[in-house]
Amino acid sequence: MNWAWLKFIVNVLTNEAVMEPLIAVILGYGVTAYAKNRRFRIIMDLTADIVDYIEENYKDWGIKGSQKMDKFLELFVKEYKKQMGRKPKDVELETARIRAEALVQRARRAGNGKKR
Repeated sequence: MNWAWLKFIVNVLTNEAVMEPLIAVILGYGVTAYAKNRRFRIIMDLTADIVDYIEENYKDWGIKGSQKMDKFLELFVKEYKKQMGRKPKDVELETARIRAEALVQRARRAGNGKKR
């Protein structure tokens, strides 16, 4: 069997002119994926913590309804900036807001189920 074509492909792929950009692309992709995953984890963790904090204190603060969401967004922006060094983008705020609403709804459903 003639392996010349395979040897040619291996020579091309292992050539410095090809390997350096290929490694840069792979590293760039890896760093981007890591950053997105880190940002997502931070959003999820902060959201859960802030929702818990607000649920424990909103009566003492004298807030309810949409004021709780306003307080959530205020605290989320502040804490996100501490961890990421920048304010959250609109899409990140929307993700956090939706996640916060979902957490509150789950807690309500769980609470209603226990009372029965």
